[in-house]
This record gives sequence, structure tokens and C-alpha cells, in this order.
Amino acid sequence: MDISQELKNLLGPFRVKEDEPLAKHTYFKIGGPAKYFFEATSVDELKLALTFAQENKVPFVVLGGGANVLVSDQGFDGLVIKNRASDIKLVGIKGTINKSGRGVKSALVWAASGTPMNQLARFTIDQGLEGLEFLLSVPGTVGGGVKINAHFEVEKGEFLGDRLVSAALFDPKTGQIKTSQKDYFEFSYDHSIIQQTGEIVLEAIFRLDTSSDPSQLWQRAMDNVKRRNEEQPIGVACSGCTFRNIAHEDAMRLATPNLTTSTGYIIDKLGLKGTKIGGAQISQHHANFIINTGEATAADVLKLINFAKDKAKAVYGLVLKEEIFYVGDFN
Repeated sequence: MDISQELKNLLGPFRVKEDEPLAKHTYFKIGGPAKYFFEATSVDELKLALTFAQENKVPFVVLGGGANVLVSDQGFDGLVIKNRASDIKLVGIKGTINKSGRGVKSALVWAASGTPMNQLARFTIDQGLEGLEFLLSVPGTVGGGVKINAHFEVEKGEFLGDRLVSAALFDPKTGQIKTSQKDYFEFSYDHSIIQQTGEIVLEAIFRLDTSSDPSQLWQRAMDNVKRRNEEQPIGVACSGCTFRNIAHEDAMRLATPNLTTSTGYIIDKLGLKGTKIGGAQISQHHANFIINTGEATAADVLKLINFAKDKAKAVYGLVLKEEIFYVGDFN
């Protein structure tokens, strides 16, 4: 029996697709076909698909919301698992509830890894819990958010990893599942250890504080959304920020205004806003965003990325590092 038939027998004959265009599943609207494609709608289904791929040595990749990725024009020669395992619940509280209903100091919130971060933010705000409201309108899923240590404003120190208590991880090398505590992830700006280990987040638990003024949570969250909409391109196909911010030491060396570490500022100063290769263009609105103007290929985007990197190296001695992840063969 071939792999295709085994997958369909295990996961459902009408749920495993072949040659599924991945452009339909990414924010960039770019990417060739997946040899096999499956949407997992629960943590158990996600485990099942991952275990099959590991045991049968089938190359695989997990897509969450489809942000922060660039898929090759050739697609992916293996199994693409679209993670739609979405669920959230309160699993613990700290403090005592008195007659007025007050006294809870913090709460533990469990989320499946395919839960959109925007949905997690809304749930916690509605519960009067603060700490993740900055995720409102942020694309991507909880699993991807843990992987990249999602944030909004680095200067404010608002990182998803700061609120993580533990997460269940699937190890693609052994097929084992383990629960790891926050320290294991070695969180830093745009980084966690699972970017190196390749482990997949299945579910996660976060500790949040009870807000002293719950009515202000929505206002604070909406203020962030307003700022994000003013500063970033809206309503176009793009994958979020292309590059990580530069180091503070580089900002000091270059004497950037207010020592900003914004790579968008650097690319703007290089005069690259609006630069276009094929259907890919550096946004006129924010220079750290590359947009698909309609017919962009992954090759177009990669050429534009390398053009910006070469220019930054030649002019400022900067080595820009991508924030996006590559899926498929780019050789």
C-alpha cells in the first residue's frame, strides 16, 4: 500500500488532499503544491498525523495561520499539516473568591496550538485577564507564536513567552511527546529553542494576571490595533515583517534616531521603499514588509530579500536576518 492510501485510511479519504496549492494557505498567497495536505482540527488529530509522518519517514511541515512563511514555487514534497486544532479553557486560578466574586490574582489558560492568537487575546480580555491583550489582531496561531516568541512592541517587553508556563511538544526525531517548562524554550527576541530542535507545539498553558481595571483591557488592546493599522500595510498579501530588528549595538554604531533598532528605518534610509522585483515589492507604507502585488512568485520575494540584505551589508555593514521561515526547496 502506498503512502497516499495509508494516509487516507488513517486520516480520512476525503480529508487528505494531493497536490494542494499552498498559496491558498499563506498570507503571502504564494507557494506551489503540497504532495499531501491534511487539516488537523484537534490536538489528537495533529498527534496522529505527526506520528504517522515520523514513523513512515515522510517529510512534513506544520502550517498554522500561514503568516511568517514563504513557500517555494515548487511547493513541498511531503505532508503539509494545516493546524486548525483550536480550543481555549481556564484550567486553574490562584487566590480565593469571596462573596463579591473578587480575590482571584491570576489564572491559568490552556490553548490548543492551532488556536489563532487573536482568538486567545479575545478570550483572555473577556475573562478580565491581562498579559496577552497585545495579541489582538496579530496573525498566526499559538503554536507559531510560541515558536517565534510573538510580540508587538519590543520596547514594552510584551512577549508571549513571558506568559508561558509549559507546553506539550512533539519531537520529530523520536516521535515522543513531552511537556516542557518555560525555561526550556530559552526565549529571546524572535527566538525559542524549538526553532533549532524542530519540535512542534501541541498545546500550551499561560499564566495571566487578573486586571485591576478590566474595562481598560479592550481599550488598551484596540489602541494597539489602531497603531498597528497605521504603521503596517493593511489589506494586501504579505507575510508580516520580513527581517528581525537590528541589534542595539548596531543602532548605537549607526547613531539611529533615538537609537531605534527598526529594520524598517534602515531599509527606508537605503532608499528601497517601493523597490519591485517581479510581482514582489517593498512596501511604501512600512519598509520591513514585502508585499505580493498580485502575481509574485517565491523567487521574486527571495531576490528582493537578497537585494535588501546585500545593500544593507554594503552600505551599513549590517547582516540582516529574516524573520520569515522558508518552506520547501529554494535551491
